[in-house]
Amino acid sequence: MAATSDGSGIVTISSDPDAAEIYVDGKFHGDPPATLQLSAGTHNLLLKCTGRPDYSRTLEIPKASKLNLKARFDPPPA
Repeated sequence: MAATSDGSGIVTISSDPDAAEIYVDGKFHGDPPATLQLSAGTHNLLLKCTGRPDYSRTLEIPKASKLNLKARFDPPPA
């Protein structure tokens, strides 16, 4: 991936388990592991994994940053 401009940051997303779908601000961005370049600012991250509760976080992306995020899903409901 190209170097970030001053107005964006890079987020590397992985999950446990890795059979998930990544949504940022409501838009599908693929499956983990994934490296995304996002504009600086606040973003809503949602990962969905069949049979498990969704994983959601609000991310603050600083300019020219490189972040790593590992989503750990709760066990399936009993």
